[in-house]
Amino acid sequence: MKQLSALSVLVISLLATAPACFARDHQGGPPQRPDFASIDIDGNGAIDFTEFSEQPMPEDMLQTIFNDMDADQNGEVTEDEFNNHKPPKRKENQR
Repeated sequence: MKQLSALSVLVISLLATAPACFARDHQGGPPQRPDFASIDIDGNGAIDFTEFSEQPMPEDMLQTIFNDMDADQNGEVTEDEFNNHKPPKRKENQR
């Protein structure tokens, strides 16, 4: 009987927390934007394409997005360029 009670408590606990875990992991919106320091791997105050290419995104978009962020086109994205870059809005039917 004790085993059944312990199992019941475990199942009830899992069922009670599952919706919160699911909602946190599957919010349905775009992925959170990483902060500048997490991309600037070498810590030199600029993100080069090698560092940027470590980000999880479609390979065919990497160079386009990097070039768009690199406002002065010098091959590096500064923290100001990173913070001032506004990604294009997603169309509602792009999901």
